[in-house]
Amino acid sequence: MAFRRRARVSREEAFASIPVRNPHVEFERQENGETAITIRRRQDWWVRLVTLVFFVPKQRKVILDQVGSEIWALCDGQHNVRDMVEHVARRYKLNRKEAEISLTTYLRNLGKRNLIAFAVTRPQGGLSNAPSR
Repeated sequence: MAFRRRARVSREEAFASIPVRNPHVEFERQENGETAITIRRRQDWWVRLVTLVFFVPKQRKVILDQVGSEIWALCDGQHNVRDMVEHVARRYKLNRKEAEISLTTYLRNLGKRNLIAFAVTRPQGGLSNAPSR
């Protein structure tokens, strides 16, 4: 099995990257300020094969609290990580380092769950969808 090598992303590129929501997930903002994200089971042939042996639910839900929902709303393809750090620092009265660590950890977790991806701008001017986890 061949492994794809991840492109190295510099700190500056990471903070200039733009978090983008996975278009295959559905989400709904609830009245209490939380966001319910629905992830549907893929329909690949091997997933169907696995479902013959194991129970795999057709969908699963992830509920984001109010803070998580606010970050999710910022993952709209318009805000880069640097802007999001500044927003979190201002909104929750954190110093920049605290906001940076909290936000990047949260974004990394969303990325690991394939809920978001990062559009990274390379110095040559091209965009790549390199997941920076």
